[in-house]
Amino acid sequence: MRSLLLFLMLSLSPAVLFALPLAHQAPGAGSDKWSQASYVWDSEALLDPDQRKAELEALRKAGMDKIYLGLKAAQINDLVTTRRQLEQLLQEAASEKLQVSLLLGDPGWIEPRQRHQLTDLLAKLQGLSFTSLHLDLEVEQLGVPVPDQRLKNWLDTLRAASRESPWPVEISSHHRWFAEARPGKTCVPCALPDAGVHRVSLMIYTRNPQNSARKAEQIARRWPDLQFRLAQSTEPQLDATESWAGASTEQLQRQTSAWRELLQPRGIAGIDWQAWRDFPKR
Repeated sequence: MRSLLLFLMLSLSPAVLFALPLAHQAPGAGSDKWSQASYVWDSEALLDPDQRKAELEALRKAGMDKIYLGLKAAQINDLVTTRRQLEQLLQEAASEKLQVSLLLGDPGWIEPRQRHQLTDLLAKLQGLSFTSLHLDLEVEQLGVPVPDQRLKNWLDTLRAASRESPWPVEISSHHRWFAEARPGKTCVPCALPDAGVHRVSLMIYTRNPQNSARKAEQIARRWPDLQFRLAQSTEPQLDATESWAGASTEQLQRQTSAWRELLQPRGIAGIDWQAWRDFPKR
Protein backbone atom coordinates (compact mmCIF):
# COMPACT_ATOMS: atom_id res chain seq x y z
CA MET A 1 0.00 0.00 0.00
CA ARG A 2 2.78 2.48 0.87
CA SER A 3 4.47 1.75 -2.48
CA LEU A 4 1.22 2.39 -4.31
CA LEU A 5 0.71 5.69 -2.45
CA LEU A 6 4.27 6.75 -3.24
CA PHE A 7 3.73 5.95 -6.93
CA LEU A 8 0.54 8.00 -7.01
CA MET A 9 2.20 10.97 -5.31
CA LEU A 10 5.17 10.92 -7.70
CA SER A 11 2.87 10.70 -10.69
CA LEU A 12 1.04 13.93 -9.77
CA SER A 13 2.07 17.17 -11.46
CA PRO A 14 3.89 19.68 -9.22
CA ALA A 15 0.94 22.06 -9.39
CA VAL A 16 -1.51 19.41 -8.17
CA LEU A 17 0.89 18.19 -5.50
CA PHE A 18 1.35 21.73 -4.20
CA ALA A 19 -2.38 22.16 -3.90
CA LEU A 20 -2.82 19.14 -1.63
CA PRO A 21 -3.64 20.05 2.01
CA LEU A 22 -0.95 19.52 4.62
CA ALA A 23 -1.85 16.81 7.10
CA HIS A 24 -2.19 17.89 10.73
CA GLN A 25 -1.68 21.55 9.85
CA ALA A 26 -3.09 24.03 12.34
CA PRO A 27 -6.09 25.99 11.06
CA GLY A 28 -4.19 29.27 11.09
CA ALA A 29 -0.87 27.89 9.88
CA GLY A 30 0.62 30.08 7.16
CA SER A 31 2.83 29.08 4.29
CA ASP A 32 5.86 30.84 5.79
CA LYS A 33 8.91 28.67 6.17
CA TRP A 34 10.47 28.29 9.58
CA SER A 35 13.13 30.87 10.41
CA GLN A 36 15.39 31.85 13.28
CA ALA A 37 15.77 35.55 14.00
CA SER A 38 17.52 37.89 16.40
CA TYR A 39 16.83 41.40 17.65
CA VAL A 40 19.78 43.62 16.67
CA TRP A 41 19.10 46.78 18.64
CA ASP A 42 22.66 48.06 18.12
CA SER A 43 23.09 48.13 14.35
CA GLU A 44 26.35 50.11 14.20
CA ALA A 45 28.46 47.11 13.15
CA LEU A 46 26.02 46.15 10.39
CA LEU A 47 25.87 49.71 9.06
CA ASP A 48 29.65 50.13 9.15
CA PRO A 49 31.14 49.01 5.78
CA ASP A 50 34.33 47.87 7.53
CA GLN A 51 32.48 45.61 10.00
CA ARG A 52 29.40 44.59 7.99
CA LYS A 53 30.76 41.47 6.29
CA ALA A 54 32.05 39.95 9.53
CA GLU A 55 28.80 40.75 11.34
CA LEU A 56 26.68 39.17 8.60
CA GLU A 57 28.88 36.08 8.68
CA ALA A 58 28.53 35.84 12.46
CA LEU A 59 24.73 36.02 12.19
CA ARG A 60 24.65 33.29 9.56
CA LYS A 61 27.03 31.06 11.55
CA ALA A 62 24.75 31.45 14.56
CA GLY A 63 21.89 30.10 12.46
CA MET A 64 20.02 33.37 11.83
CA ASP A 65 18.19 33.87 8.57
CA LYS A 66 16.22 36.91 9.75
CA ILE A 67 17.07 39.96 11.85
CA TYR A 68 15.15 42.83 13.39
CA LEU A 69 17.35 45.87 12.84
CA GLY A 70 17.16 48.74 15.33
CA LEU A 71 18.19 52.36 14.82
CA LYS A 72 19.59 54.70 17.46
CA ALA A 73 18.60 58.35 17.83
CA ALA A 74 21.91 59.49 16.32
CA GLN A 75 21.34 57.31 13.25
CA ILE A 76 17.81 58.66 12.83
CA ASN A 77 19.05 62.23 13.21
CA ASP A 78 21.48 61.70 10.31
CA LEU A 79 19.14 59.99 7.86
CA VAL A 80 21.13 60.97 4.77
CA THR A 81 24.06 58.85 5.95
CA THR A 82 21.88 56.19 7.54
CA ARG A 83 19.77 55.66 4.40
CA ARG A 84 22.89 55.12 2.31
CA GLN A 85 24.24 52.61 4.85
CA LEU A 86 20.88 50.84 5.05
CA GLU A 87 20.68 50.51 1.26
CA GLN A 88 24.12 48.89 1.22
CA LEU A 89 23.28 46.60 4.13
CA LEU A 90 19.95 45.49 2.65
CA GLN A 91 21.65 44.65 -0.64
CA GLU A 92 24.41 42.63 1.01
CA ALA A 93 21.99 40.89 3.40
CA ALA A 94 19.82 39.84 0.46
CA SER A 95 22.83 38.26 -1.21
CA GLU A 96 23.36 36.30 2.03
CA LYS A 97 19.67 35.30 2.02
CA LEU A 98 19.19 37.16 5.30
CA GLN A 99 15.87 38.94 5.76
CA VAL A 100 16.01 42.33 7.45
CA SER A 101 13.04 43.88 9.25
CA LEU A 102 13.04 47.43 10.55
CA LEU A 103 12.83 47.33 14.36
CA LEU A 104 11.34 50.31 16.20
CA GLY A 105 10.51 50.28 19.89
CA ASP A 106 9.73 53.57 21.62
CA PRO A 107 6.75 52.86 23.94
CA GLY A 108 6.03 56.59 24.05
CA TRP A 109 4.55 56.26 20.55
CA ILE A 110 1.60 54.46 22.11
CA GLU A 111 0.46 57.81 23.49
CA PRO A 112 -1.73 59.78 21.05
CA ARG A 113 0.36 62.98 21.40
CA GLN A 114 3.59 61.18 20.43
CA ARG A 115 2.17 58.89 17.72
CA HIS A 116 3.09 61.29 14.91
CA GLN A 117 6.78 60.76 15.73
CA LEU A 118 6.45 57.19 14.50
CA THR A 119 4.46 57.98 11.37
CA ASP A 120 6.79 60.89 10.51
CA LEU A 121 9.80 58.55 10.77
CA LEU A 122 8.14 55.92 8.59
CA ALA A 123 7.48 58.53 5.93
CA LYS A 124 11.20 59.41 5.90
CA LEU A 125 12.22 55.75 5.51
CA GLN A 126 10.00 55.04 2.51
CA GLY A 127 11.69 53.25 -0.36
CA LEU A 128 13.98 50.96 1.65
CA SER A 129 13.59 47.25 0.96
CA PHE A 130 12.92 45.97 4.48
CA THR A 131 11.02 42.69 4.77
CA SER A 132 8.66 44.14 7.37
CA LEU A 133 8.22 46.73 10.10
CA HIS A 134 8.59 45.13 13.53
CA LEU A 135 7.17 47.21 16.39
CA ASP A 136 8.27 46.34 19.92
CA LEU A 137 5.93 48.70 21.78
CA GLU A 138 5.51 47.12 25.19
CA VAL A 139 2.52 48.64 26.97
CA GLU A 140 3.94 47.52 30.32
CA GLN A 141 6.90 49.90 29.95
CA LEU A 142 4.54 52.83 30.53
CA GLY A 143 3.62 51.43 33.94
CA VAL A 144 1.61 48.63 35.48
CA PRO A 145 -1.14 47.79 35.92
CA VAL A 146 -2.04 48.54 32.29
CA PRO A 147 -5.32 50.45 31.94
CA ASP A 148 -7.70 49.39 29.19
CA GLN A 149 -7.37 52.78 27.47
CA ARG A 150 -3.66 52.15 26.94
CA LEU A 151 -4.48 48.95 25.05
CA LYS A 152 -6.82 50.98 22.83
CA ASN A 153 -4.09 53.57 22.30
CA TRP A 154 -1.65 50.78 21.40
CA LEU A 155 -4.07 49.47 18.76
CA ASP A 156 -4.58 52.98 17.40
CA THR A 157 -0.82 53.37 17.03
CA LEU A 158 -0.62 50.06 15.17
CA ARG A 159 -3.41 51.22 12.83
CA ALA A 160 -1.54 54.45 12.14
CA ALA A 161 1.70 52.55 11.48
CA SER A 162 -0.06 50.15 9.12
CA ARG A 163 -1.47 53.06 7.12
CA GLU A 164 1.95 54.75 6.80
CA SER A 165 4.25 51.73 6.52
CA PRO A 166 5.22 50.45 3.06
CA TRP A 167 6.09 47.13 4.71
CA PRO A 168 3.88 44.59 6.51
CA VAL A 169 3.58 45.46 10.20
CA GLU A 170 4.30 42.88 12.89
CA ILE A 171 4.71 43.18 16.63
CA SER A 172 6.37 41.78 19.73
CA SER A 173 4.15 41.32 22.75
CA HIS A 174 3.97 39.67 26.13
CA HIS A 175 1.83 36.58 25.87
CA ARG A 176 -0.59 37.80 28.57
CA TRP A 177 -2.56 39.78 25.97
CA PHE A 178 -3.32 36.59 24.04
CA ALA A 179 -5.13 34.75 26.79
CA GLU A 180 -8.86 34.10 26.55
CA ALA A 181 -10.89 37.23 25.76
CA ARG A 182 -12.52 38.77 28.86
CA PRO A 183 -15.97 40.33 28.64
CA GLY A 184 -15.86 44.12 28.85
CA LYS A 185 -12.08 44.28 28.23
CA THR A 186 -10.25 45.18 25.04
CA CYS A 187 -9.39 42.02 23.13
CA VAL A 188 -6.02 42.73 21.53
CA PRO A 189 -5.81 39.65 19.28
CA CYS A 190 -9.40 40.19 18.11
CA ALA A 191 -8.50 43.70 16.94
CA LEU A 192 -5.05 43.11 15.43
CA PRO A 193 -6.13 41.96 11.93
CA ASP A 194 -8.30 45.06 11.49
CA ALA A 195 -5.33 47.14 12.68
CA GLY A 196 -3.25 45.68 9.85
CA VAL A 197 -1.21 43.32 12.03
CA HIS A 198 -1.18 39.59 11.31
CA ARG A 199 2.17 38.47 12.76
CA VAL A 200 3.10 38.40 16.42
CA SER A 201 6.28 37.40 18.26
CA LEU A 202 5.15 36.04 21.61
CA MET A 203 7.43 36.95 24.49
CA ILE A 204 7.24 33.78 26.58
CA TYR A 205 10.46 34.11 28.52
CA THR A 206 11.22 30.88 30.31
CA ARG A 207 14.13 28.44 30.42
CA ASN A 208 11.56 25.63 30.39
CA PRO A 209 11.12 24.75 26.69
CA GLN A 210 8.09 22.54 27.32
CA ASN A 211 6.22 25.41 28.97
CA SER A 212 7.04 27.94 26.25
CA ALA A 213 6.04 25.49 23.52
CA ARG A 214 2.80 24.60 25.27
CA LYS A 215 1.79 28.23 25.75
CA ALA A 216 2.68 29.16 22.16
CA GLU A 217 0.72 26.21 20.80
CA GLN A 218 -2.33 27.09 22.91
CA ILE A 219 -2.27 30.70 21.74
CA ALA A 220 -1.84 29.73 18.08
CA ARG A 221 -4.84 27.42 18.38
CA ARG A 222 -6.90 30.08 20.17
CA TRP A 223 -6.24 32.82 17.57
CA PRO A 224 -6.02 31.11 14.16
CA ASP A 225 -6.26 34.37 12.20
CA LEU A 226 -2.79 35.39 13.43
CA GLN A 227 0.68 34.02 12.59
CA PHE A 228 2.87 33.56 15.67
CA ARG A 229 6.55 33.25 16.44
CA LEU A 230 8.12 32.31 19.78
CA ALA A 231 10.42 34.93 21.32
CA GLN A 232 13.06 33.85 23.83
CA SER A 233 15.74 35.70 25.76
CA THR A 234 19.48 35.26 26.23
CA GLU A 235 19.75 38.44 28.32
CA PRO A 236 21.97 37.92 31.40
CA GLN A 237 20.15 40.53 33.48
CA LEU A 238 16.97 38.45 33.58
CA ASP A 239 16.24 35.80 36.17
CA ALA A 240 17.89 32.46 35.39
CA THR A 241 14.45 30.87 35.00
CA GLU A 242 13.55 33.36 32.24
CA SER A 243 16.72 33.50 30.14
CA TRP A 244 18.94 31.14 28.16
CA ALA A 245 22.01 33.17 29.17
CA GLY A 246 25.06 30.93 29.52
CA ALA A 247 23.91 28.36 26.97
CA SER A 248 26.23 27.66 24.04
CA THR A 249 25.32 28.22 20.41
CA GLU A 250 25.16 24.45 19.95
CA GLN A 251 22.76 24.06 22.87
CA LEU A 252 20.48 26.75 21.51
CA GLN A 253 20.53 25.27 18.03
CA ARG A 254 19.60 21.83 19.35
CA GLN A 255 16.76 23.40 21.29
CA THR A 256 15.66 25.38 18.23
CA SER A 257 15.54 22.16 16.23
CA ALA A 258 13.36 20.57 18.92
CA TRP A 259 11.02 23.59 18.91
CA ARG A 260 10.81 23.47 15.12
CA GLU A 261 9.84 19.81 15.06
CA LEU A 262 7.12 20.44 17.62
CA LEU A 263 5.82 23.90 16.69
CA GLN A 264 6.13 24.32 12.94
CA PRO A 265 3.36 21.78 12.20
CA ARG A 266 1.15 23.77 14.57
CA GLY A 267 1.57 27.04 12.69
CA ILE A 268 4.42 28.67 14.66
CA ALA A 269 6.72 30.30 12.10
CA GLY A 270 10.02 30.48 14.00
CA ILE A 271 12.13 31.52 16.98
CA ASP A 272 13.19 35.09 17.82
CA TRP A 273 16.14 35.71 20.15
CA GLN A 274 16.39 38.80 22.36
CA ALA A 275 19.01 40.01 21.69
CA TRP A 276 21.98 39.59 19.35
CA ARG A 277 24.29 41.41 21.77
CA ASP A 278 23.81 38.59 24.29
CA PHE A 279 23.53 35.64 21.90
CA PRO A 280 26.50 33.26 22.16
CA LYS A 281 28.93 33.66 19.24
CA ARG A 282 31.05 30.83 17.96
